Amino acid sequence: MKSAARSQSNPNFIKMFHGNLEINVPRKMFRQGTAELVPSEVEAFRQTLQARYPWLSKYALDDVVKGAQAAMSDHIERSKSVPQRAREHIAAGRTKVALKILEEHLIEHEDDAEAWYVTAEVLFKLGKPEDGFRAMSRARDLSELSGKRVQ
Repeated sequence: MKSAARSQSNPNFIKMFHGNLEINVPRKMFRQGTAELVPSEVEAFRQTLQARYPWLSKYALDDVVKGAQAAMSDHIERSKSVPQRAREHIAAGRTKVALKILEEHLIEHEDDAEAWYVTAEVLFKLGKPEDGFRAMSRARDLSELSGKRVQ
């Protein structure tokens, strides 16, 4: 079973697993900020793996590359803030999913002005203007307290 490690603090590598084998995947194998593969770097990575682990078949190496891409996608997704993820759901027309994510987040982080602002957007889109105005007011109050302007 392949899975990404939850801690991805190394700026040069993404840690992933192929079975019980822990593999450090070079981040340069992906285009900046995406899970899009750079073919020349993928080939270099495959050659390195083949040299270190000669028992891995071509198909296993293909599987490792796919797992590395999935690990990078997972890392990118977990690196986003809750408001960023909610905005992506809104853009995709999944406003109820966005609201659920925001509500869960605001239970623990009730002073997150940006999350309140995005919550207001969602509530307006869902046809709940009274709740939307309350969320907008909360976002404005929090942003004034912190001295930051929410967008």
